[in-house]
Amino acid sequence: MNRQEALLAAAASVFARQGYHAATVAAIARRAGVATGTFYLYFPSKEQCFAQLIALLYDEVLQDVQQRRRGAASVLVKLDRSVQAVLQCFRRRRDLASIVLLQASGATRAVQERLDVIEAELLGLLATDLSEAAQDGLIPPGDAALRARLVLGAMREALVYGLRRDSAAEQEDDEVRRFLLWAVGGQAVAVEEYGPEPS
Repeated sequence: MNRQEALLAAAASVFARQGYHAATVAAIARRAGVATGTFYLYFPSKEQCFAQLIALLYDEVLQDVQQRRRGAASVLVKLDRSVQAVLQCFRRRRDLASIVLLQASGATRAVQERLDVIEAELLGLLATDLSEAAQDGLIPPGDAALRARLVLGAMREALVYGLRRDSAAEQEDDEVRRFLLWAVGGQAVAVEEYGPEPS
């Protein structure tokens, strides 16, 4: 692990435990075992470090989603695999998940704008899947954009529930996936068994 990676790992831990506003550059540097000045060689500010952590998590999520969707037998299986990938990635990267889901809302406008861009990308992917599923007669017709927001909101709430209970609760993910398929009208599609996480 290089020094920038070590600082990011330390920042993830400090932000997750102390929150954005209470976390200090000095605490991050101390956790990484470097001088405070060293932090500024890699990041111009605490805000930029925080934004980079958020970008890292979502880049990983989107990469996992794209990989998991390959070879899906139908658009609803693609949707289910996308949900599976998001849930697994957020549980695997617990510190970063805590930052995004529990801490980011109190951060700065620039961070919120970055989150909005990332959320729009996820919503677009979900809405496309839901629109295609309706066109293919796999689910009833409806407002794909609204359904995408409901799916994303349900995933977020399930992850927050797990974080607040301090449980890894991977077994809850199948229930979340079944609920979401049912909610969009895809009751006939069974959730696949948890496959191996993307390598």
